[in-house]
Amino acid sequence: MRTTSPATRTAALLAVVLILAACGGSAATAPPASTAGGGSSAPGGAVLDQAWATAPLVDVTTGETFRIADLAGKVVIVETMAIWCTNCRFQQASVEEALAQLPAGRVVYVILDVDPNEDAASLAAYRTQRGYTGRYVIAPAEVARALADDFGNQFLSPPSTPMAIVAADGSVTLTDFGQKSSTDVVALATAAGA
Repeated sequence: MRTTSPATRTAALLAVVLILAACGGSAATAPPASTAGGGSSAPGGAVLDQAWATAPLVDVTTGETFRIADLAGKVVIVETMAIWCTNCRFQQASVEEALAQLPAGRVVYVILDVDPNEDAASLAAYRTQRGYTGRYVIAPAEVARALADDFGNQFLSPPSTPMAIVAADGSVTLTDFGQKSSTDVVALATAAGA
């Protein structure tokens, strides 16, 4: 496995963010869930048809392909990260603590690695070494672009611990940037229908 310095990885990530910023605008919040389109309908009638929700994703641990839209009816915590990001590790540990306090099967944790220098095998090893239980995915470029379009470029900056919550009714909320405690995550998930 080729190793790169943290400075090189940071420079590469910044280059990706700048390229994505040049490709389109950004919004501070997610657009409202629509009632038309090809996404999956949640029990409340909302449809997840955003490009990041309908794109196929591959769980690096199981190899299973899934879509966030297919998780309709559950609360989905969506977070971006990179293996080198220490803030991400702290945030993921807080979410793991929160998941233990929430009703089993009501919340799905989807973690999207947005560093183009990282691969599925390294991400799977990272997950296993830390004992995390979420669905870890190497985010395809089109998913990263769609996330930036809907939530702004900062959503692709792992150290800012970006997180979006898809409620059980299909509505999507961008949380404040910065680390959230397990208590915060429990409150967010509960408010979203967990």
